[in-house]
Amino acid sequence: MKANLIFFLAIFIISVLFIGHFRLTFSPFSVSLPYWHRTVGVVLIVAGCLVYNIGEHISGYKKGLDKGIEIVLKELQERYNHE
Repeated sequence: MKANLIFFLAIFIISVLFIGHFRLTFSPFSVSLPYWHRTVGVVLIVAGCLVYNIGEHISGYKKGLDKGIEIVLKELQERYNHE
């Protein structure tokens, strides 16, 4: 699990640097990211998709749990009424 997270995080950072046209020079040492606005846009889009997917996932689990509780209570009431 940790290895996958580190791997995907490294890929994400490399792709973000590639999108922003990261430039590193050593002679007069300088670091530049001329298209930083593209990088911010991509990060915001990815974060938005993650929040949306996590919310839908949690919502699905909650609906399933509620339906499961309803089924179990119904079965318990039927068993109690037959006895």
